[in-house]
Amino acid sequence: MSAPNVIDYYFAPMSGYAYLGHARLLDIAADTGAVIRYHPLDMAAVFAAAGSFPPAKYPEIRQTHRKADMKRWAVKLELPINTTPAFWPVPMDLACRVIVASQALGGDQGEVVGAILKAVWVHDLNISDQGDVGKTLELDGIVADEILNVAGDSAVASQAKAETAEAIEKGIFGSPTYVIGDDWFFGQDRLAFLRGHLKNL
Repeated sequence: MSAPNVIDYYFAPMSGYAYLGHARLLDIAADTGAVIRYHPLDMAAVFAAAGSFPPAKYPEIRQTHRKADMKRWAVKLELPINTTPAFWPVPMDLACRVIVASQALGGDQGEVVGAILKAVWVHDLNISDQGDVGKTLELDGIVADEILNVAGDSAVASQAKAETAEAIEKGIFGSPTYVIGDDWFFGQDRLAFLRGHLKNL
């Protein structure tokens, strides 16, 4: 269970809605003094465990409405977005390991997560390719070499896999999901509720 001032943030590194919510989540944490714990997930495994399926497998009509919804949010939030990214979906193992590695190195996980999300939805980079991940980190001023080296460690790989296993055990079913204690907020459109909840603690 989370402490009252801890947000457990469950997300897929290629989630469009995680991208749309990420900057606001960081702002909420800074404004309320909350700490974010980052849980990067292999969402294919999460969807399978929940008896669901990923957005890439939605029927065409639902895909069309999803893209329109994302575009509306991006306009509202004044964020750039390509709703038909060149590399989506792709395997998320490398991105998950890089995010875990950034924590192991004591880096700013929020910055790393933001860079990886932008790789997909802004820069048309492939987060399953080490060169592209390095490039997206460098675009945000993050030195990539050490993070990528540590991301190859077996302990980091094990931790990345454990994040997904623990999320499945907890019952996480979608990205992004924000958890404070027993309270869950699913979707970036619930961030206002998350902020209000933290303000009332």
